[in-house]
Amino acid sequence: MKLTFLFLSLILSSCVFCQNLDIEEKDSLLFEQYLPDLEITVSNADFVKKWNRTKFYVKSVYDYARIASAMLTSYEDTLSKIENKFAKKRYLSKCNKSLKKEFGNEIKEMSITRGVYLMKMIYRNTGLTAYDIIQKYRGGGTAFWFQTLCLISGQNLKRTYFPDDEDLLIERAIGLIDSGKMVFYKRVPITDEARKALKKAKKKKKRKKKKN
Repeated sequence: MKLTFLFLSLILSSCVFCQNLDIEEKDSLLFEQYLPDLEITVSNADFVKKWNRTKFYVKSVYDYARIASAMLTSYEDTLSKIENKFAKKRYLSKCNKSLKKEFGNEIKEMSITRGVYLMKMIYRNTGLTAYDIIQKYRGGGTAFWFQTLCLISGQNLKRTYFPDDEDLLIERAIGLIDSGKMVFYKRVPITDEARKALKKAKKKKKRKKKKN
């Protein structure tokens, strides 16, 4: 499986994933704390349902996004230091194998909705859209072809992330997890590559905090 196909499968997967979206009254307190700019009451059932739905999907892919983002960032750092064309090709082949070994059939079995959430969160962490990944690793022609295919199916490989607008609830849900106020579905990394990438990302985050 090529690197690009791994992420395309997130968006083009046809699996159906069902989730019970019960309304939680305790969320009304969270609205006041994390959505102070919006007038929300627990009686607003539609909004509460949307909030619960967002929390569920963010929790379900948070660790996938964390691991995938760490691996991609590590690969990008290494690729930026490789000048030889054939050496880059060999390294990309290694990356593809590592990603396949790490995620395997788990990614294939994801629903379209989870895949969309995951790609948004990967973009949030890396600044790379699915289109960017394909264009970089497979070329502009291939990226254009896949984008056309996705648009026909109602998806968009150039989907980015808008934390202050359409993705506000995703951003707030991530904030809850990052602050330790909401648990997420943890996924233990399988490969050494993933574990090394996570350690590297953690060190980079610590250095960034010290500078600030």
